[in-house]
Amino acid sequence: MSENLADRMPHLGEQYPGVRFVPVPMKGAELREEYLEAEAMFRSAMDEDLFDRIVDGAPKLSWVQIAAAGFDWMGGPALERRLGEGLQMTRSGNSFNAPIAEYAIGTMISMARQLPDYYRAQQEHRWARYVGRDFAGSTVGIFGTGAIGQEVAWRTTALRATALGVSRSGRPVDGFAEVHPSSSLAEVLPRCDFVVLAMPLTPETRHMFGAEQFAGMKPTAVVVNVGRGALIDDDALISALTSGQIAGAVLDAFVDEPLPADSPLWGTPNAVITPHTSFRTDGNDVRLCTDFCVNLDHFLAGRPLVGTMKEPALGY
Repeated sequence: MSENLADRMPHLGEQYPGVRFVPVPMKGAELREEYLEAEAMFRSAMDEDLFDRIVDGAPKLSWVQIAAAGFDWMGGPALERRLGEGLQMTRSGNSFNAPIAEYAIGTMISMARQLPDYYRAQQEHRWARYVGRDFAGSTVGIFGTGAIGQEVAWRTTALRATALGVSRSGRPVDGFAEVHPSSSLAEVLPRCDFVVLAMPLTPETRHMFGAEQFAGMKPTAVVVNVGRGALIDDDALISALTSGQIAGAVLDAFVDEPLPADSPLWGTPNAVITPHTSFRTDGNDVRLCTDFCVNLDHFLAGRPLVGTMKEPALGY
């Protein structure tokens, strides 16, 4: 397992006395024979080359769990080959849903009440007073109706706003007032006061939000991206924010991370940037460990694993 996970979960050895847990350094590690004896792996940060060599050379390796909500950052010929041979890969499906949803709700309310403007006024020692917007009564378009989207939806509804879902299929999902297929994007966007991007990155969703989509939004609309940076065409977003075509954007995911210091996004008006941190809270380790232990119990008992890819052909 990744060294950082081993350091944070030292009790696993006592909890599973029949399992040998071998920490793998995150950087600068050489391939060791004991890594190639692995039957399972719990992976967080790890040297990519070393990971590929373990996957390629560990004949008994049959399961990899990642400490992440999505699969799109994983790749390489060795992994692709082993997946084709039956290697199972699972995600930590319940570890980050709640904190990401809380981030989305918190940032929407912050933007509605113009907290970024108040912060700027404070830095300038100005006694500025703004008229905020009610979150209650607003309409929130949630793009992606999976676990994260559902967590955003019920919180939205609890605050007396309307949650509209958009998914690939458009199938009804509990917690949403309506769910529409992604083909109905142009009809849904004009209704939304807030747009939350919580869908996986696939060939279909890459740059799903560009100039045409921003032009179809309300001028008071705010976009919150807790998905992947490439869901948005950055140039189109910068243009929409600079021209006032939309009111604001909260961005927690970017194509290049860390976001380069010379990126124009840093200085774009009404853009709030956070360093891919929407999932980071003090409860993560407990949830990550629980997700892993559920699957480890299944693995040891020969039962089906949870958190596998729903659409392997699309990478999620």
